[in-house]
Amino acid sequence: MRDKTQRFIVGAMLVGTWLSAYPRAGAQQATGRMSLPAPTGIYGVGRVSYALTDESRTEPLSTTPGAWRRIMVFVWYPADRKATQGMKPAPYLPDFDKVLPKLSSGDVIDIFRPSKFREIDLLPQTDVVENAPIASGKQQFPLLLFSHGWGNPTFLYTAELQDIVSHGYIIVAVDHPYDTAFTLFPDGNVTLFAQDRFDKETKKPNGLSNYAKERVEVMGDDNKFTLTEILKYANTRSLHVPFYKRVNEHEIGAFGHSIGGLAAARTCQIDARVNACMDQDSDDYRGSPFIVTPLDQTEKQPFLLFVVSSADLWSPATVNPSDADLAAQKLTRPDYMALLKEHQTTETNQLAGIQGGSYRVMLFSLPGFIHRTFTDQTLLDFTGDKEGNNLHNFQVAQAYILAFFDKYLKGDYHTVLDSQTPIDKRAKVEQFPAH
Repeated sequence: MRDKTQRFIVGAMLVGTWLSAYPRAGAQQATGRMSLPAPTGIYGVGRVSYALTDESRTEPLSTTPGAWRRIMVFVWYPADRKATQGMKPAPYLPDFDKVLPKLSSGDVIDIFRPSKFREIDLLPQTDVVENAPIASGKQQFPLLLFSHGWGNPTFLYTAELQDIVSHGYIIVAVDHPYDTAFTLFPDGNVTLFAQDRFDKETKKPNGLSNYAKERVEVMGDDNKFTLTEILKYANTRSLHVPFYKRVNEHEIGAFGHSIGGLAAARTCQIDARVNACMDQDSDDYRGSPFIVTPLDQTEKQPFLLFVVSSADLWSPATVNPSDADLAAQKLTRPDYMALLKEHQTTETNQLAGIQGGSYRVMLFSLPGFIHRTFTDQTLLDFTGDKEGNNLHNFQVAQAYILAFFDKYLKGDYHTVLDSQTPIDKRAKVEQFPAH
């Protein structure tokens, strides 16, 4: 499995006080085990998993003809902190010992890059408890659908997901088989990234963009199907459904990283039950975060686009490429600038045209902020972060993630997104009003 995120970036390129709340992160404990930031909300974190089968769709990537589309779903939900104290935390990568023999050494390197995998016992400890009782009371929580980046296991977003949940959200993290490094099903079946198909399709003219478009459509359909099934579960009394009657069906959002961000945007286009969507750093070869549809079609719901590298059309490095970079792309500087201007206009016009309003949050000026900062991969790379930028960058991103969903799902219209004082003065926040 190669580094899919960076290869997808190439296509796009052509074209304070709150922060101190995190008590730990990215440090190596005396035992050699890595640490993640502790959740900052008032809730503990529980998790339960489900294997779902969509019998309305066949799986063309399966070696079994006529097989249905199968997905794994992990529901992260608020729990009482006191009730989970002393309970065994969930492993960082559940049953990774069963998966590891099926992965090549290159796969493992790529999963953890820029950090390094040493052994299972040294993976970080989570703040998650499997099958924990949900937080007491009758409060209903907003629900967020989450889609991972290409090749990234869902669990590589543990820091982000457990922190959001601790602030009173239920997150339904969807493992999209063949688009993540591995998906482990309860029956022991392990589905790996569709490397052969990826290599075959990306060798064709415009192959990377076409294949990404195809997979985004699949991931969007996964999200829509998952939402239907999880809402059924939420209304079914069962020992296997700790979130029974605790989902607010009128407060639903979707977000994702890299190609998962494109999938989140697609989810808003195809599912009116979703009230707000977020793309963590991804757009297509046209400069659009709506890869499946024509440029005049976006979404109606509020939207937030993070811009770091994959969706970057604005940083000094992008606006002023070196002669060597232009030569590698076989472009003259005037042609490059004309193409860049076209893509900038596309992105801006689309964000301005979203009926529910939108934000563009540019974080590329924060030192060390890279495409993988939205994952745990940089947090675990303590040897390459002498200045402590990785934790700070994670905290900045989390502030804006929570602010967006707090505003549009919880009705808090006094968030850092609308403040005159940014979380970090190097961050640039642009708002495109609703209309």
